[in-house]
Amino acid sequence: MTRIPHSAYADMSAHAANVYPYECCGYITGTADTATWTVHRCRNIQNDLHARDPRQYPRDARTAYVFSQEDMTALFHGEFEPPDARVIGFYHSHPDHSAYFSEKDRLDALTDWLDPEPGYLVLSVLKGRVEDLKWFQWGPDRETFEELTVEVL
Repeated sequence: MTRIPHSAYADMSAHAANVYPYECCGYITGTADTATWTVHRCRNIQNDLHARDPRQYPRDARTAYVFSQEDMTALFHGEFEPPDARVIGFYHSHPDHSAYFSEKDRLDALTDWLDPEPGYLVLSVLKGRVEDLKWFQWGPDRETFEELTVEVL
């Protein structure tokens, strides 16, 4: 089971609703003490990439996301609070679709650079409102993802 503080859930939900009908994306840092969790909203540059090169980026931000370079730099080089904080998980939304871990999500999952490995939260946003969320972790085989039960505290 994964326990998510209500404040983090509310922040991610507001992010997803604010950018609807596009996908939101971001990450969560903190410690085992969920009171330390911080949501880092990121800018989805998928529409920019699609406009620049639709052949290479055939999907727009309604069905895909890419973190901005600034957000990736902050993620890799940032100093989080408290000092012992780590990346707890990554999140993104599925506008007008269910909360599932797609093959694209699996391929995009970052796994080799973090220990312990982060989780992946997907928010289902229907008509601008978050209706569901699901948390996924790498399975023991390190090839598949398992859905974990989520409890919002």
